[in-house]
Order: sequence, then structure tokens, then C-alpha cells
Amino acid sequence: MNSSASGLVSLTGAGARLFIWAFFAATVILAMWTLSDSTIPALVIISLVLYAAVCVAVSRDRGERLSLPVAISATLVGPLSVLLLSWQLIDDGYTAWYVGAATAILFLVTLRGRIVLAWVGCAILVGALLWWGATTPVGIAAAALMAMRQSAILAVGTLAAVGFLRTSRRIQYLVAEASMRVAAEAAVRAVAEERARRLSELRASIGPLLERIDDGTPLSEDDKAEFAAAEAELRDALRARGLRVRLVIDAARAARRRGVDVVLLDDSSGQTPEEDLTEFATIVAQMLDESVDGRVTARLLPLGRPLLGTVVTDGSTYRAREVVRPSRSRSGQTPP
Repeated sequence: MNSSASGLVSLTGAGARLFIWAFFAATVILAMWTLSDSTIPALVIISLVLYAAVCVAVSRDRGERLSLPVAISATLVGPLSVLLLSWQLIDDGYTAWYVGAATAILFLVTLRGRIVLAWVGCAILVGALLWWGATTPVGIAAAALMAMRQSAILAVGTLAAVGFLRTSRRIQYLVAEASMRVAAEAAVRAVAEERARRLSELRASIGPLLERIDDGTPLSEDDKAEFAAAEAELRDALRARGLRVRLVIDAARAARRRGVDVVLLDDSSGQTPEEDLTEFATIVAQMLDESVDGRVTARLLPLGRPLLGTVVTDGSTYRAREVVRPSRSRSGQTPP
């Protein structure tokens, strides 16, 4: 879950950065416009440099929630500017650009998920303003009124941030719920399609044989051999899904008709890449075609093994072949 208002309204994109620098440009214009109200103009420049540094830090922080160092810096720059500038204003002059700038920064900190820290900064800002009012001709009443205005602005920012956050979480919940529903529906469709495909294969392989039984016609030895082959293919469908390719199916059927005992196993959990499976199926079909008796056992090994699979023929001749898994399929796999 996002912990800031930016989960709903992006405050980390190009538009947000443009807004930050537009704010800084306006701050610079106001500061320069009222520079004559300052007895120490260098402090104005220092304050602008501090605000520029904060704007850079906030612009470069791409997290939905401001990082703690950036948030602390942004929180303290406002009170620091009040302490630097308030006491050096000329007696008949008045400028408050730095107070508004401080509140704007705290507003942004609030929207970027650091509400508590922003209010800590606001408390420090209010304290600095009251101190300034109590120790200058401005007066504590005027300073308190200014502090109340800044607090009210930050309260609006807090309400906006909380509202955005709640709405964002609600939207994310609805999106997650919809995604889960779509995924569940897709899974149901996939199961239904797989069931239909298997039923189609089953009908194609044993449908004609069942019709012979239903006719009541006596079964010949060839019919019994066909039943045995069909039973073996059903076992293959359960134990060797990865090897249910036409090349292997035809070769296994032909070998069984020659009296060869064929055992096909798939321990790969259906994770063998298509190109590797094609290569292994070609080898299995070749060894099945070459067998004339005995048993042929072909096995796809689990993903992560250095071997893709093994094929063993044990009859009048004995052959064992280990097929090494291509290096392209080993990346990210754990050793056996």
C-alpha cells in the first residue's frame, strides 16, 4: 500500500517537479522584490539557497513517501528561515515571503506522507513566529495571527493528504479484488479448457475401442493389443504430460505394437522450456523407433538438474542416454 497521497495523485512525476520549481521561482521573485526590507541581504540569499537545496532534495526523492533525511530537512528549513530573517527586517518594512514558503514546504511534506513530521515543523515555526512577535514591535498578537493562518493552511493539507490516502487505498483494494476475480475466472477457464482437451484426447484414443465392446463383437488378439496400448497411453497422459507430443505418442504406440514395454515419466512439473522439450522428444522418439524388444524408459528430470532427461533401452541390447540441459535453461536454477 502507498503511504502517501501520491498513491492517487502523483507527486513524484514531471508535473510535480515542475510545480516545485515554479514555487521556488515565485519565492525568489518575492524575496528579490522585498530585498530592500532586509538590513542584511546576505541572509536572504542564504535562505534562498536553503530553499533551493530542499527543492532539489524533494524533486530527486522518487519514493511515494519522502525519505526521513529529506523530510527532516524540508521540515526545518522554514523555522530556520524565520530565525534568520525575522529580526533583521527594517523597522518600517515588512516581508513574509519566507513564512509562506515555509508553510508551502510543510504542505508538500504532508502530501508526501510525513504528516506527523510536518506538524512538528509547524509547531517549531509557530514558536519561532511567537518569539519574533514578542521580541519586536510587530507584537505577539500579529505574530499569533500569522501563525494561525499557517496552521490553518497546513490543516487543509493534512485533510487533503488523509482523504487522498483513504481514497487511494480504497481504489487499490478494488483493483486488487478485481485482479483476483479475473485471475480466478482465468484459472477456471484454463481448467475447463484442459478438461475438454483431455476428454477429446480420451475419446480419440479409446472411443472406437469402447464402441467395439458395446457392439458385443468378440475381441481378437489385435483388439486386446489395442486395448493394452490405449491403457498405456492413458498412463502416459497422467505420468508424462510433458511428453504428450505427437512425435513421442506415435513412436511409443508403434513400439508397443512391436511388443516393447514403454514407460514415460515427467518429473519436471511442466516447467521444461518448449525448445528443450522438442529436443528431448526427438531423442526419445528415435530410441523408441530403434527398439525391438524389452523396455524403454524415458524420464524428464526436475527443473534445476544439470540433466534434461534420461532414456534407457533394456532389451536384447542395452543403451542409456543422458541428455544435458542446455546452458540457456540453467540460469537462475539451483543445483540438485
